[in-house]
Amino acid sequence: MDIPGALRRFTDVNILVLGDSMVDEYLTGDCSRLSPEAPVPILRVDPEKTRRVLGGAANTAANIASLGGRPVLFALIDPRDNAGKSFQALCDGSRIAVEPFEDGRPTLVKTRLVGQRQQLLRLDHEDTRDVSAATEAAVLAAFRRHLKSAGAVVLSDYAKGFFTATLTQALIAEAKAAGKPLLLDPRPQHAARYGGAGYVTPNWKESLGLLGWSDRESTPEHVREVGEALRRQLGSHVLLTLGPAGMAFFDRDTGASFHRPTAAREVYDVSGAGDTVVAAFALAVGAGLDHAEAAELANLAAGVVVAKLGTATVTQEEILHDSLHGTRRVDRRGLAPLAALLRAQGKRIVTLNGSFDLLHAGHLHILEEAKRQGDVLIVGLNSDASVKRYKSADRPLIPEEERARMLLALRCVDYAHIFDEDVPMPFLEEIRPDVHVNGSEYGADCVEAPTVRKHGGRVHIVEKIPGLSTSQIVAKIKASS
Repeated sequence: MDIPGALRRFTDVNILVLGDSMVDEYLTGDCSRLSPEAPVPILRVDPEKTRRVLGGAANTAANIASLGGRPVLFALIDPRDNAGKSFQALCDGSRIAVEPFEDGRPTLVKTRLVGQRQQLLRLDHEDTRDVSAATEAAVLAAFRRHLKSAGAVVLSDYAKGFFTATLTQALIAEAKAAGKPLLLDPRPQHAARYGGAGYVTPNWKESLGLLGWSDRESTPEHVREVGEALRRQLGSHVLLTLGPAGMAFFDRDTGASFHRPTAAREVYDVSGAGDTVVAAFALAVGAGLDHAEAAELANLAAGVVVAKLGTATVTQEEILHDSLHGTRRVDRRGLAPLAALLRAQGKRIVTLNGSFDLLHAGHLHILEEAKRQGDVLIVGLNSDASVKRYKSADRPLIPEEERARMLLALRCVDYAHIFDEDVPMPFLEEIRPDVHVNGSEYGADCVEAPTVRKHGGRVHIVEKIPGLSTSQIVAKIKASS
């Protein structure tokens, strides 16, 4: 799959997110002793490490926004209490449009106590009574106003009172009549309300609860049985998240299924990971991608977010990085989609090319100056064959793979591309940089300049540090040996 191209389609897709929204609060500090009053740990809270983030349905909306989409969040909050004010400020900061509803209850808050990077306790401040008929009517009226412009709908049920049986079925029916994909993140106690939803996205424990089945391991055989049973019972596509085992998809219409192994290389905290999966999958189907592509992107997104502490979001660039297995090495086919993705994010792209053989302080000087010219630095690296042709048969001293690794180990280098041509113009044609950086020995009218300027970019010249070149360093080594 063309991952950069697929991610680029997320941009500006409108997603309606309805459900139980909350503020997730983290009180973090040192927890290294027990209380003399009782055998309980003492948490010495560090005010500088206290943070609030969006949780529940709002975390799904935050992930949609961070992935480039346009979420409209239907949330039940009290705009006058401190949590409600924090909630609105967090939504504003995350580019989330809010449709607020009030019924006298306080804004829901979950407070987590964290010491030595481990959760010790969670405090829930909540009122979970069902919303009134008047609130149901207000939500449904607002939903109808927004539905026409939506690419997809997400119902995020945390069983905190937002979704009554009447409202849930009405929303499913409205979305179905409008031909809009609807994804439902379910809770087992509300299984009877979910019939006809376009997609349901339970984890393993939730899926067993929805069916009323006893606990069992998520073996391949059991996963198939559970997925098939949910598909038939709810009349929905099923996206079943399986934690370390990845995810499985069951097609409502054909009965076909497939499995995606986990994309996570490190699992640190699974809080909110399901919200990230739903956000990425909803954006993908809303953008017109097929189920296999949507599942792959959702899987990559989950692999990124579980390596973060607490409820968190993921960006397109993080998914792209993860899909490149952390090397940030980009092949020729990926250059143009990468550049388009970065531009869609408002990033200023800088390029620099060379052999970077026997990396030294002179290279670091020009690389750091290049990074200062924009947001993202993409380095074009001459392949071994290319270096031999334009320098000499005994060069390079360092093989291309090792040179690329060295460059990507530097904080100032974001991506690297190895090219076989003698000149970098084909590389530059793909990227079309805003700024191209070159050394003063080549001047402003370097061979790259016409290509860069043709696409509206400029050339930035960096003065060379005297006495610092690979050839001079090699000569010194030979002279001293």
